[in-house]
Amino acid sequence: MDFSQFDFVNFTTHLDLAQVLLYGFWLFFGYLLFYLQRETRREGYPLESDETGNVYEHGIYMPGPKTFRLPHGHGSVTVPNYEREARELALQPSEPWSGAPKDPTGDNPMLDGVGPGAYALRADVPDLLNSGAVKIRPMRMLEAFAIPDGDPNPIGHPVVGCDKEVGGTVVDVWVDQAESVIRYYEIKVSDEDGARTVLMPTNFAVVKTQPNLRLYVHAIKGEHFADVPLTANPDQITMLEEEKIMGYYGAGYFYATPKRAEPMF
Repeated sequence: MDFSQFDFVNFTTHLDLAQVLLYGFWLFFGYLLFYLQRETRREGYPLESDETGNVYEHGIYMPGPKTFRLPHGHGSVTVPNYEREARELALQPSEPWSGAPKDPTGDNPMLDGVGPGAYALRADVPDLLNSGAVKIRPMRMLEAFAIPDGDPNPIGHPVVGCDKEVGGTVVDVWVDQAESVIRYYEIKVSDEDGARTVLMPTNFAVVKTQPNLRLYVHAIKGEHFADVPLTANPDQITMLEEEKIMGYYGAGYFYATPKRAEPMF
């Protein structure tokens, strides 16, 4: 087509360019909302009925499968994959009607992984640095990290639960090398099976210095430290193990004592 004879001046005089741009923006913004609405359904969808297990139809809002390559040679993940979670939840309805609250069925509800203790099935591998090294390690393995002089050093001091009973003794701290912060306290506990160490996330502990140095944990009682989920490797923690440990302490705010599960008033 020969545009040399096209009169752009007269053409634009009959065209409201601002209105065209406005309509173009509306079309772009509408597509953006549609695209984002689909992308939010890559994980956790499609929804299914709690009672029947039937899958709800999401129509055009359900995105097509997309494959993501994981770093450090950990393969790939394709979502959505329409695979149901394999684990059986230790739950039973408190009442026979639909929508009724569900109660845990295990001997220790803090280990059931439900309610406030629910966790996601993350990969059972350690979180890694960009270099491929394990991110979270005990400080005993890291020469570059130490607790600064003048800061409270919890190592060698007791940990007490919400009942003021001692649950164990801090023997080490685990450091996030990427953030240069303490992520976990390693605690030595003893029960009828002997002595072993468990981990406690730092955000569940309050450092008390008076009358003596100790860690106070409001989430669980002293006796509950012995049941904290263990790590398969004593010198590293996987992302799935982090979820389970976090879930255990989180569940304590609701299940550690019978009174916590009752109405406040």
